[in-house]
Amino acid sequence: MLPKKILILRFSAMGDVVLLVPVLRSVLAEYPELQISVVTRPKFTSFFKHLSNVKVIAADVDQEFKGFGGLWRLSRKLKAEKFDMVIDEHDHLRTKILRTLFFLAGTPTLVFDKGRSDKKKFTQAENKITKVLPHTVERYSDVFKKIGFNFSLLQGPHLISEPDIRNEVAQWLEAEGLVKSEPWIGVAPFAMHRSKIWPVENYAELFRIILEQKKCRFFLFGGGQKEIDFFNTLKKEFPNQVTIVAGVLKLNKEIALMQKLDLMLCVDSSNMHFATLAGTPILSIWGGTHPDVGFGPFQRSENSIIQISREELTCRPCSVYGKETCARGDFACMTRITPQLVSHRVMEALNLKSKI
Repeated sequence: MLPKKILILRFSAMGDVVLLVPVLRSVLAEYPELQISVVTRPKFTSFFKHLSNVKVIAADVDQEFKGFGGLWRLSRKLKAEKFDMVIDEHDHLRTKILRTLFFLAGTPTLVFDKGRSDKKKFTQAENKITKVLPHTVERYSDVFKKIGFNFSLLQGPHLISEPDIRNEVAQWLEAEGLVKSEPWIGVAPFAMHRSKIWPVENYAELFRIILEQKKCRFFLFGGGQKEIDFFNTLKKEFPNQVTIVAGVLKLNKEIALMQKLDLMLCVDSSNMHFATLAGTPILSIWGGTHPDVGFGPFQRSENSIIQISREELTCRPCSVYGKETCARGDFACMTRITPQLVSHRVMEALNLKSKI
């Protein structure tokens, strides 16, 4: 007998949390009577608001539910809802503690397979064993299938902005005097680790090359003062073609804006996943990580990827999630990707003939 009420545990990271959405959307399309609750960090709750039969439980595990005592209190709060099953889609110390507390109380628990061994072999410095590993979305869905739910993953878009959010974004665009008369390109240059960041000094040259071929507007996505400071340098150089989104719009409105773009240029980051799941055409630049490890843009082809081949750089990938150092010392996986190459791929993605 299939469970009717399921609790899912997933606290971080942002990109990993949002990758739950395609799975929940797909399983609920096949089993609309199923009740699913997701416990996650408060800032991630907006990802699931458009999904019927999904209840989101915000849990601040850094403050209110910090440490073992906090997790104990959180478990007591959650147990009051009498779930039939708990699925750990994180497999982190916090979720291990929570699922154990549920198990000891008699609630069946399951945990998804991160594929740690295969990922380690893929990223080891010597004698790599490389093969296309299951996407994280597929790993999430496999747990449901193990329980007995029979469903196929739906095609996107998976992130659907609510009407009031779309209206607020439309009002913001109007207030900014932005009317779409040219291609709109989103740009998200930053990630958590250096090995995932294309050298930021390339963007000014990239913008110049693109603008010499086609008038476009660039929307800059990111967060944090250092990133905003960098965006201000680009705004100063291209005042009529650059709009800074970072620090201006909240995340749910950023996603709604992404749905209006003709293209999102990004790196291996949460913004890549947001744009992908929102149905926006993307180009993602990959360096020290690799899409075949399981975090590539979901349901997109190789045409959405820009990378130096593993045949040319056998050290790729050097890590699963990114790192700050390079064994070669030159981050060649990123520095060998030129603004000319990226501009050519951008023009192709926009169905425009490149002059480079």
